[in-house]
Amino acid sequence: MHNKFLLLILFLFIPNIMLGKNYMMNCISPDFKKAAFYKFDSTNEKLLMRTVKKKWKDFCDFDTENEQNINCTFNKLNIIRSSTIENEQDYLEKYLNINFTKYSLVETIKIFKNSNLKEKIDNIYKCKKVNI
Repeated sequence: MHNKFLLLILFLFIPNIMLGKNYMMNCISPDFKKAAFYKFDSTNEKLLMRTVKKKWKDFCDFDTENEQNINCTFNKLNIIRSSTIENEQDYLEKYLNINFTKYSLVETIKIFKNSNLKEKIDNIYKCKKVNI
């Protein structure tokens, strides 16, 4: 009797664990000033983001710093978000490469002055997997 009950429980819960389609990680910037949670729903290709003490927001829709031309590209468990921030003569191109297989986040910022590349900065965030 106990063996049948154990098999029934394993049959019900193991497929949900093995076939999970949601991924979550916590990332902190290299200077320890920014921290955020990222949740990815791979069935709907939706990436949500939440900073500390804030609500979940669609990461591909909201702008964080007066961004323009926000674009997200989904490639399995790798998401690339690109945007631009414009000033009078200068503008910034910002790329966030979020990888849920390696649980990593790389931010690349390209600063242009008069349409010439002035500086390129790569920030590698420290991320860890969060079990859902």
